[in-house]
Amino acid sequence: LLPDINTKEPIVSMTNKGISKAVLVTCLHSEVYEKMKTMYYEHPAVTGEIIGVYQPSHEQVQQTKEEMHNKKAWAEIYLLSLTDVLVTSAWSTFGYVAQGLGGLKPWILIRSENMTMPDPPCRRALSMDPCFHNPPTFYCHGKRDVDEVLGSHVRYCEDMSSGLKLVDEA
Repeated sequence: LLPDINTKEPIVSMTNKGISKAVLVTCLHSEVYEKMKTMYYEHPAVTGEIIGVYQPSHEQVQQTKEEMHNKKAWAEIYLLSLTDVLVTSAWSTFGYVAQGLGGLKPWILIRSENMTMPDPPCRRALSMDPCFHNPPTFYCHGKRDVDEVLGSHVRYCEDMSSGLKLVDEA
């Protein structure tokens, strides 16, 4: 989604081809933002694009009972819903709400297991519908598997194998 950087050239030597991309990072911590911002600030993109990296806030800890913290969180979710491309981490509440609000099918970064990077590290969501992490079990007509009961419009989530989400099979 983002171009590689040219580590052999200083940022000032590249000519802007009139194309720019803005990257919005929403996270409680600033480490991801700082690394991306520094990377594109110090080195030009190989495509000549100007890449700007922005993080509206980084509160360090979640403060669910603080009104200002909640307002900042809502503003960031809303901004994410307006993006052209959404990349979200697995199990991300911000990502789930933003994808539903914006009607976006995000790229989902898959969680590593045993400190091993998954291959592939991300995958495209099946739909804009967020994952229902703890769906109720279905026992009305005997113990049947969810696949045979729910049909073609429900699938297991990309980021949580026990979760369910709606999909459009049209």
